[in-house]
Amino acid sequence: MSWDGGFVFGEAWAAYRGPAADNAIHAHAALQLVFGLDGDVRLLTETGGEVRGRGFLIRPAAPHAIVSRSPVGAIYVEVQAPLAFSLIDLVGEEAIELAPAPLLDLLDPDAAPETWLDDLQRAYPRSARALDPRIRDVLDLLAGEPHLPIAEAARAAALSESRLRELARGQLGVPLSTWLVWRKLERAAREMAAGAGLADAAIAGGFADQAHCARTMRRMFGLTPGMARAALK
Repeated sequence: MSWDGGFVFGEAWAAYRGPAADNAIHAHAALQLVFGLDGDVRLLTETGGEVRGRGFLIRPAAPHAIVSRSPVGAIYVEVQAPLAFSLIDLVGEEAIELAPAPLLDLLDPDAAPETWLDDLQRAYPRSARALDPRIRDVLDLLAGEPHLPIAEAARAAALSESRLRELARGQLGVPLSTWLVWRKLERAAREMAAGAGLADAAIAGGFADQAHCARTMRRMFGLTPGMARAALK
């Protein structure tokens, strides 16, 4: 069985629905919600333990692998998005936690991923927490100019580079450099979804070459680009 379901992209989110298949232990730079479409989902943790349940919220940078072979829904919400703050507010401090039943009840297993996001955003429109405006400005700047050095982005925000990195990690849950790599993977994945070959997608994403992209994707998704491409068609 392969990852031959469907992967879609939205504004500050991505989602997959379909069968789960082989994947290595990996850690996203996004908040992940994963749930079974016709039963429980099983996850392998960094320590080698296994957890099982209807669905899980997985914090950014939490190592895990999906060991279920049944269909799953997986939603990745970028850490700067208001929805990510709202969903994190629902759980405690553990890296991987069972998703609350009321949240999972919102998600129709037969619906399109876009519907899942619409339903979540209606139910959880706002968090009491929000990004520091300086961090949001820096993220907007880096999203528009992905090759801009972090030091220059810090100067634009009237911050030292060390202070910017400290603030970003505290608010995003991942280092700013990791967030930038995640965005590179997103650009490469969008290119693959549009029909680009693996080498061209890697260059479009800002990677040095296809091998660099492959190593990074395996670390952050547990998949090689070739494995991921099946879900991006």
